[in-house]
Formats: sequence, structure tokens, C-alpha cells
Amino acid sequence: MSKKSMNNDGEKRQNPYLIDKLAKIPAWLKIEFLKFWAVGMAFYLTFFGLPVRFDYLDRMVVFALILILAMEYLVIPVIYFMGHEEHPTDFYLPHHIKRKSILSFLGSALYVAIIVTLSHFIVTWWVKLGFKTIGDVLTESPADPFTFAFLFLILDLAWLFLRYFIHKLCVKKG
Repeated sequence: MSKKSMNNDGEKRQNPYLIDKLAKIPAWLKIEFLKFWAVGMAFYLTFFGLPVRFDYLDRMVVFALILILAMEYLVIPVIYFMGHEEHPTDFYLPHHIKRKSILSFLGSALYVAIIVTLSHFIVTWWVKLGFKTIGDVLTESPADPFTFAFLFLILDLAWLFLRYFIHKLCVKKG
């Protein structure tokens, strides 16, 4: 049964956002899980789904392209649709460029390209230092969807908070 709230006339009405069990999970957790899933899915498709004749660089390019499409046409629309007046989700968007424009697609492409490149260099650096990745522990392979997805989430959250603080500084000055 859903919780009820009062409207302006003093009548009780149902809250449509508290009907199911998933409504109790915070929006940020759902959004970050969706991003984690999208990165893992793109990595799994490219690194385990492409034939052997593709080398690592080709796979990274295809990975970035699939991830750009997943971000632009899956993750960002879901973030928009999850937002409402009581709980806005605009903070979790990678950019605030007008949707359905080429600039939005290019913004998503730049965002994904930077994060994928940084993730690649961090994993490479981590392995050269002799540390194990999640894939080393599970399958004895340093490249795996879990490591890339966790790194993507960490870098994504760093980007979101950096963008937030830059926006706050610009609003204070202006």
C-alpha cells in the first residue's frame, strides 16, 4: 500500500512515487547502478564479444563508441525521466547541453572518451605497479568489466562534484 499525503484541499491522496518497493531505493543509487551496468555491458560486448582479429586499440574504440551510444540514448534519458519536482536528478547528468541536438551527442562523446582514456591509463598503471585488479582475482585477466565499471563510476562522481563546485564558484562570483 502506498503512503498518503495531503493535497491543498486537505484531502488525502496517494503518492505515485511510493507505490512499489523500488521507490524506496534512492535515485542516486539507481542512477549509479545504471551507469555501472552500461559500462560493464559495453566492456563485455566489446572485449568478450568481438573476434580475436581485433587488437586492443580497436576494442577500446568500439568500447567507447558503444558506451557513447549507451550514455546518450539509455542513461541520460533515464536520468531525465527519473527526475521530478521533489527529487531532481539533474545533478547526475554528465552535461547540461540541450537534448536531441548534435552538441549533446558530442558532449557525451567527449565525456565518455575522457573517462575511458583515464580508466585505461589507471588500469595500465595499476597493473604495471604489480597490483591486482578485480579481473585478476576472479579470472586471472587484468581487463574485466567490473574494474572498468568501478573506475568509470569513481571518475564519473569526481566529474559530477567538480562540475558542481565550479558551478557554485561561478554563481558566487556572478
